[in-house]
Amino acid sequence: ATLPITSAAVAAMLMFAANLEIATADLLCEGKYAELMQKKPKTGSTMVSYVWGSFQAGSLVAACFVGPVADHYDPKVLFWVLTPIAASIIIPTSLGYLGDERVPDDKAGFKTELIKQYPYIISFCLVMATCAIGNAVIDILWFDEHVWQAVYAISCAVLLSIMAFLCLPRQLAMSNFYMFMASVLYINIGGAQDFWFTADEKCVPGGPAFDYTYYNTYTSVVGAFTGWFGIIIFQTFMSGWTFRNLFWVTTLMQVVASAFDLLIINRYNIAWGIPDKWFYMFGDAVIGPAVMMFAFMPAVVLTSKLVPKGLESTTYALLAGFQNFGGVVSSQLGIFATEYAGIKTEESDGEGCNFDNLSNLVAISHCLLPLLAIPLTFLLIPNKLMTEKIVDDDCCDEPSLLTQFFSQAEDKKEDKKE
Repeated sequence: ATLPITSAAVAAMLMFAANLEIATADLLCEGKYAELMQKKPKTGSTMVSYVWGSFQAGSLVAACFVGPVADHYDPKVLFWVLTPIAASIIIPTSLGYLGDERVPDDKAGFKTELIKQYPYIISFCLVMATCAIGNAVIDILWFDEHVWQAVYAISCAVLLSIMAFLCLPRQLAMSNFYMFMASVLYINIGGAQDFWFTADEKCVPGGPAFDYTYYNTYTSVVGAFTGWFGIIIFQTFMSGWTFRNLFWVTTLMQVVASAFDLLIINRYNIAWGIPDKWFYMFGDAVIGPAVMMFAFMPAVVLTSKLVPKGLESTTYALLAGFQNFGGVVSSQLGIFATEYAGIKTEESDGEGCNFDNLSNLVAISHCLLPLLAIPLTFLLIPNKLMTEKIVDDDCCDEPSLLTQFFSQAEDKKEDKKE
């Protein structure tokens, strides 16, 4: 807010630092409630509902505040206001609200015993971090090479998927792979849609031409409300469902929400006499947050029940990172697909905007491909209630494929010696 930053690279580094603070706080909290949920599995989704209900309340306040300030004042004002709010996390942390037990001085530092106990999980973490850093480097150095970005992202996705089944306990690997694929199959083409919804009459004749106050502020406020009500509905009516039913039903709901965007792009709502601003409220951008909560909350509960004891935050960071990498792959594929479809969001080389294939792109990316995740739920997701224990033994005692392989090799060596 105070520095005269003119370099995009410097700004990106500072935004990275801000997001690092957010991610660190997020993962520490997730690790803590994963630990608590393992101690009291009967709580089911109650704790997650409380956490994300608070998050949605904060999102609502932000939506009401950020949009109007950015529209009418210098956006730097936001940083002046929000920086001390972000720093306020120091207070509950220093007061011990996280509930961690103090480590004795003689045991301070890295827990080498955990590295020895879970060598393959730690190795997976290092490979994941390397892939993420490599993806950032490629995006920066080869910004316009969308094909190579997609190739790299897909290659890392294949590598990490194979490593997941080799290094992680079986049920943990299966559930994590499902959530990764669910993210990948919902191809992110939000950039093309954003331009279509906000483009002027010259670029999209007869289009919605939403102003940014409506598109960014009003819809965000409604989205925060729907997300919050989604949590209430989930906790009230869906918390007694099995994981498997929750995932495939919410996939269908996500497709239905996306279908509203498809209808508005094809201008069916105008033919039915429904204004764009009213019809858009039923689409993926507004109803989507509620559906996202329906899908996200069981994923958090399932992940929390599968992380190894004593390694909650590390494993949660690994699994969340893998699932988020699915979003990266989705975005890279979305950029490539948008380019391949010939969509142009601005005039260039004497040619105007081109959104002729946007309808087909939305139909494939948001309505057809996500349906492939439904059969995966029956193959990869346990058919158990959220209040049940997922595995009979602790997850950390369930061996990975590599653990089994080397254990059998050691047994054979011992047999030969005898």
